[in-house]
Amino acid sequence: MSAFTSLGPHSLDSDNESGSFWPSFTDIMMVIVMIFLFATSLLIIRNWNLVAELQASLEAEKLAEQMIQSTSEENATLEERLTNAEQLNSILRLRLLEKEEQLKKEQQEIAARQQRIQQLEAARARLQDEKTALNQRIESVQQELQQTRSTLETTRSESETLAERLARLETDLQQQRDENTATRQQLEQANDRIASLSASNEARQQQIDLLEQEKIDYNRQLLTLKGEYEVVKSKYEELIKPARTAKGKYVAEVYYVKGKQGKVIRFKEPGDATFRNLSLQQVEARLAELKKEKGKELYVKIIIPKDSGLTYNEAWNFMKNLLEKYDYYYQQ
Repeated sequence: MSAFTSLGPHSLDSDNESGSFWPSFTDIMMVIVMIFLFATSLLIIRNWNLVAELQASLEAEKLAEQMIQSTSEENATLEERLTNAEQLNSILRLRLLEKEEQLKKEQQEIAARQQRIQQLEAARARLQDEKTALNQRIESVQQELQQTRSTLETTRSESETLAERLARLETDLQQQRDENTATRQQLEQANDRIASLSASNEARQQQIDLLEQEKIDYNRQLLTLKGEYEVVKSKYEELIKPARTAKGKYVAEVYYVKGKQGKVIRFKEPGDATFRNLSLQQVEARLAELKKEKGKELYVKIIIPKDSGLTYNEAWNFMKNLLEKYDYYYQQ
């Protein structure tokens, strides 16, 4: 049995086939581009949602200003001031809910970015494994080249065949070196992408810190509301439009929360000892009857407690719907 390496054509074919499973540079770049496009699409959708939420926040501030302007020191009673203060507290809670929802969205986006960074790091690890395998392949080819050279020195009669074999091995070696170079470039690009995402993640964290500070400021504003209430009221005495007041009105109270078993709506009229649990359809039907009976004497008082469990959009849409349909102030 011969101790020399087989130099037949089947040996070369097997070497070429063994490297066919390595991914090409184009395939890896396509994956990176798809990840970039997906991240860009998420940012566009997020910006669109922020614009819509900003419009809703501006509308809420406008309604709050209208409700504040509706106060009048001359005709205000103790019951009226408490009612209006509760309305203002509800609106501030709505704004706090909006900021909390925006904070959650920012945190979700950071989590998604961290997940994408982990995916890129996994891809970098795979490329590193491919690089190690390529280095092993180069060493194997170099060993085979050395063995072929030794065989060339000891076997003069097969010099032409060995020369062709040597040229083929050198070609394979160069191809392996080219593939190794391409793999290094892909690793560098993946590292650059990870660094970019890390910088973006830090910017998102700064935005979250700003939102946390805004939340603290709103809480302080809520705590100082009663102290500033009398000062603010004095600035509205020159308003032309009559104030929205519960004095002399038929006050219908609507209490709205969301618990573990779903949304709960409670309704109370003057003369009722306690609140009654009703569905939204029943509440609107009763308010429609009172609107026909009382006309411009119907005052709808919406109560949304601090721990209501409602989102900003849910609470805002509920309040706006009932006031615009049935409250006397919005029928003028």
